[in-house]
Amino acid sequence: MRWKREQQDWIRRHHGSEVADMDAWIQSLPPAAQREFKRHRDRCWHRHLDSCHGECFLRRPELGRIVADALQHFDGRRYDMDSFVVMPNHVHLLVQFRPPTTLRGQTKSWLRFTALEINARLGRTGHFWQSEPFDHLVRSAEQFEYLRRYIEENPAKASLRAGEFIYWSSPQGGTRVSRVRREEGRSRSRGRACVRAFE
Repeated sequence: MRWKREQQDWIRRHHGSEVADMDAWIQSLPPAAQREFKRHRDRCWHRHLDSCHGECFLRRPELGRIVADALQHFDGRRYDMDSFVVMPNHVHLLVQFRPPTTLRGQTKSWLRFTALEINARLGRTGHFWQSEPFDHLVRSAEQFEYLRRYIEENPAKASLRAGEFIYWSSPQGGTRVSRVRREEGRSRSRGRACVRAFE
């Protein structure tokens, strides 16, 4: 994959050769170099996703709607959804989980349910989603607003036309997520998860 090649290119430029155990090598870097590598990796990853590689099943409105409906199903009960976009081959969302719901548990539920439903419509079985979602913990109001804009603008960056994606945002415009966060008194309660379909 192109984004993996770009990671290895970065490592060759900074290390002189490819490394067998990337995780161990990253951990051995000074903190500033780790941050630089992670920023580079994230840019490569998102550029790769936005170029819409793979089968792009979620471009089909009836399949994208399965994902959108699943994301909204427990909104206000298990979690507070701020916004999401279902892209042709991945999903971005900004959500805060209510205890005892966790990012890992709810993401697993979304992935399992939507994979079964979509595969049934496609007449196939097996993996649909990538095995490891890509997620970030939101730590500041500035990062929260940046991610909201990123989600909203992602279809335009990928040159998608209306009908090729599904964008949704809370009618409260983020105030519900902020209110719940204050009421719980939790400093790290907002989270963003990104999942994408296999290529």
